[in-house]
Amino acid sequence: MRLRSLISSAVLGTLLSASALVPLRAEARKQTEYRYPLARVWNSALRMVRVDMRLPITDRDQEAGYMLFEYIDGARRHPGSIELVESERDSRPIVRAVISVEGMPSYVEQMMLDKLAKKLENEYGAPMEPVREKPPEKKPDDSKKPPKEPAEAPPAPNGDEAPAEF
Repeated sequence: MRLRSLISSAVLGTLLSASALVPLRAEARKQTEYRYPLARVWNSALRMVRVDMRLPITDRDQEAGYMLFEYIDGARRHPGSIELVESERDSRPIVRAVISVEGMPSYVEQMMLDKLAKKLENEYGAPMEPVREKPPEKKPDDSKKPPKEPAEAPPAPNGDEAPAEF
């Protein structure tokens, strides 16, 4: 019985130590939404990756809304992607951007999203605000106002009152 328990412990220990040697793949994905038209987000993302960050673009398709690139970290290259999905909210265009860089911590993707937001604002100004519906015009409510005091009637012409002196 002790031998069986000893063997089980040894096998379990071997499996656990072997699993610690296998590198885990980071499958982080970060996303955010931008209140700009798709064409503007696409152009800014393309320039950010290729010009600002000097990363090689391996594939891109503007109609499908994706871009594949290689994120360079020292001597290592990590495959990355940017996906752009256009929709509408509050009668304004909105683009959801999803960035993924394999094998890198999620802060790299967040940094890229933040850079893209800053680039969009620098190039195109503040994002479009949602259209807000105007509340219906309120007509003044006479029931809440104090009643007007009646104007004094002019004195009767019968002469009972003395004329006012100035």
